[in-house]
Amino acid sequence: MKAVPAGVRHVIFDYGGTLADLVFPFTVFRRFSPTTAIGTGHVKRPHFLQRQVRKLAYPIAARLFRPFDGLHEVLGELKNRGYRLHVVSNNSSILPLQLELIETTDYFDTISWSEEMGFEKPDRRIFELALERIGAGPGDVVYVGDSFEADVLGAEGAGITPIHADHRGRRPDGIHLRVESLFGLLDLLPPVQ
Repeated sequence: MKAVPAGVRHVIFDYGGTLADLVFPFTVFRRFSPTTAIGTGHVKRPHFLQRQVRKLAYPIAARLFRPFDGLHEVLGELKNRGYRLHVVSNNSSILPLQLELIETTDYFDTISWSEEMGFEKPDRRIFELALERIGAGPGDVVYVGDSFEADVLGAEGAGITPIHADHRGRRPDGIHLRVESLFGLLDLLPPVQ
């Protein structure tokens, strides 16, 4: 198994399935992305009617997520250890509201979503744009996400060390870093030197 490279100063998180998850029975929507042009990596911009529907739906939809256990403790400890924290998610403009509702906005230095950036994970361009926004290189960050294809392989394809947030314990240990709860990050990420 790989290790976290020395010199990492930033931790980038996915949102859905990593920091928070849909509450039952809405978990059936977990596989659907509201933004993608499937298979292209490019993101469709919402048209007028979609934007109007979102104004009504987003305040309700954002409340369908619950934070994973230990979220605040882990984010607070990582900040105390000297890490700068960020979010990059295959998501839409609902993301800031989602983070606000789970009371995590103040932990993050940057918040980016695919619809805003024009590309979606696993496309390496979304990671490259995030690094540019953060002002860091691939060796300065780790990326924490639940999707093996979008998050782990996507980050790795951009030269970033991934950490698989396998909350459901579905993937056996392999060559990638893996945690089954957010608390596992505290074992992998020592204080910044």
